[in-house]
Order: sequence, then C-alpha cells, then structure tokens
Amino acid sequence: MKKIVKLIAALTVTAQVLAGCGSAGNAEETSGAAEAPAAEAELAPDPTNLSYLEEVQIVDFFGDGAEYPLYAPKGGENEDGFFYFWDHGVTFTASIYNCGYPDMAAEALQMYLQESINQQAKNWQENPDYSEVGVGEILEKEDDRYLFLTAKVKDLYGTPYQTTKLIYMSVRDGGVGVFWDMEVKEREQDEETLPLIKEVGRCYGIHLGELVMEDGTWSEQNAQREADQQDVYEPDEGDPVLEKVEGYQYLGILTINLDEEGNVTCPVLVPMGWNTTADEKRVSTSIHGVSVRASGNYSTGPMNFQSMVQQEADWELQYYSDSEEENRNVRITEVMPMQGQESGVYYILEYEEKDFKSEDYYKRADITCMILVKEKHYVTCKISLKSAEYDSTTNSLIKELETAYGLDLSAWYADE
Repeated sequence: MKKIVKLIAALTVTAQVLAGCGSAGNAEETSGAAEAPAAEAELAPDPTNLSYLEEVQIVDFFGDGAEYPLYAPKGGENEDGFFYFWDHGVTFTASIYNCGYPDMAAEALQMYLQESINQQAKNWQENPDYSEVGVGEILEKEDDRYLFLTAKVKDLYGTPYQTTKLIYMSVRDGGVGVFWDMEVKEREQDEETLPLIKEVGRCYGIHLGELVMEDGTWSEQNAQREADQQDVYEPDEGDPVLEKVEGYQYLGILTINLDEEGNVTCPVLVPMGWNTTADEKRVSTSIHGVSVRASGNYSTGPMNFQSMVQQEADWELQYYSDSEEENRNVRITEVMPMQGQESGVYYILEYEEKDFKSEDYYKRADITCMILVKEKHYVTCKISLKSAEYDSTTNSLIKELETAYGLDLSAWYADE
C-alpha cells in the first residue's frame, strides 16, 4: 500500500517538475491570496533533541545531483530524489525543484509553489469524497513560504473527518527549492501524532496549530456509528429468531429447551445484535461491552440447587484467582436472590483482566444468574461486563438487563 501511495505522489511531483517555469494558472481563483500576509510571531527553529525527526539528504534527481539537507520523520523512504513517510495519520513527502535558470529562480519558485497549491486544491475539489475545501493564505518565514489546505473527507462509511495539509517551500542557495508537505488525517491519528507534529513545528520554527485536530468530532461520530451497527440483528436463515419485547430497546425474547426432548422450555431475554447466535438450547450475543449467554440445563441425578450454585461460585473464584490466569484483584460476592424470581439467584465475580493486545489491565465483572424452572431443570445466564469496550449505549443495556433479571449492577455502569 505504501508503494502505491508513494508512486501516486511521485507522479504528481514529476508532473509539476515537467511544468518547469510555466504559467502559475488561475492562482487568485484558487488561493484567494495575491499578497502574502504577515506570519504569526516568529519561532526560533530548534532541531535539537529530536525523537521523531532526523536530518536526511534530498537529491536533485532531475538536476545536477546535488544533495540538500532536510529534517524529516524517521523511518521514511528516500530514493530517486523523493522522500516519503506514512504513519500515525501523517503523510510527509519531499522533493527538489530546480528551475535551471538562477536569474529567474525567485519568480520560478513562487510560480511552482502556486502551481502546487492550485493542483492540490483542484484534486480535492474534483473528488466527490471531499468537501469544504479551504485554501489558506501564503505565510512567510524569511525566504521560505508555506500555507495550509483543509478539507472534509468521507470514510468508507460516509462519516466525514478532517484532513489538513501543509505545503512548504524552503529556498536554498542558487535558487533551488526544497518542497515538502505534511498531511494529517483526523481518523488515523494515534498517541504519536501530536508529539510528531510538535517536533516538526519546533524543528522548523513554525506554528502548526492547524494540523492539530483535537475536537474529536469524527471520533464521536464514528464511535456512535460503530455502536449503532452493533444493534443490527439479522439472524441466519434457519436459526431461531428472537422477537422484540415491548418496553425493551435492546433485548429480545427466545424460548429455549431445558431438556433433550423439548418437554421443558423457558423464555429468556438476551440482547439482539450483529453477532447474536441461537439454537434450541442456547442463545448468546456481545454488544456495547456486554456479553450475554443464556442456556438450558438439567441434572440427571439428585440436585441441591443452592449447593450447586455455591459450588459453581467457589470454582470460578478458584479458577480466576490462579496465577496462570494473570488476573488481578479477584473477588466474588455472596449468592444473592434475583428480584422477582422465586427460584433465581446470582453472584458477581469481579477482577482486572489483562488486555492481550496492550498488556494493560481493565476492569471486568462476570455475573452468573441461575433460575430453577422445574425440579431438575434450570436456566443459566452468564453476563460479562468489559469496561474497556463500553460505549455511549452500555448503561442503557445494563439497566435493561437489571430489569429483566432482577439484578443490581449499578456499580458497573459506564462513567457518564
């Protein structure tokens, strides 16, 4: 993927180079800035103690082969006079423009810069996925020039996000221009993006506030889209179908068998969502950080229901406390009655579980509900609450489960 993007960018730069000292086009129509305004308060460049950038040499590949130093992100590709970097939501490219006529260099560089701006703006304006294209005014940094372009872009799901591009012309001796640009995409940012942006600004002595996108608009909209998508219930053909229940937004009802013959049945309430699975004896789903699995069970021999539930609780406490499971702060409640259920009880196992991706720990609660239905037949409902996967819908779902099963899970609500 990187090589494809790099090729496209390289072709764009090559096309601009071949334009040479040609016309600047309709510069005023594109930029709306005939004169360069005064820049913000000057910052002194400070290319020391760099963590994200390093000095690289860009070759005048289409000219005399001379090399020019440039501070660019570490880990980029640098070949054939073109530098390319893509990571942390940041794309950074650089190349040389040498008009070949020193006496005309100042005018040629300005024209080349404007042509680059016009072409980038045109590409965005003609792309149906882009909107609200904005072209800033050209700012001055001694002999250098730069400006910002902004746009809204639709992701694969049609959710708009911000993209901002800085185009920078660094004028060198002999009228050679080192051109670099830096584009930041809101939806691809991570914890390394902001430190990288700040280091570029410090290294070049320019204000890069336009590249910092901290309002979280796309993140909020995308999170809501993902949350809404989880509620899409489309059972596979031939599977038992959960039915909507009046008074519940997320829970559906399904009658399951508690024995092999189907002589003893019981209706259960379980969330309906994109990964709901069901058969005659069990149904399960996992949405909004909440996993629920209800199943029908029976005992072939004598059964002391209360004793069986307590043994199950004791076994879970022992298992999850085992050092090999790598859980922390494991504890369990007493067995408590389910409100509204004459023969229903539940207990809550609380612990901190290690995230297999980040190695961080997050809080989790496993609630076991057991309802005696008829002599040796009972329903087991397992509810897991994973705080790391909570979203804006989680509390509403937990409250519906509280109502349906007569539980008190208020200690496990998501923070508002």
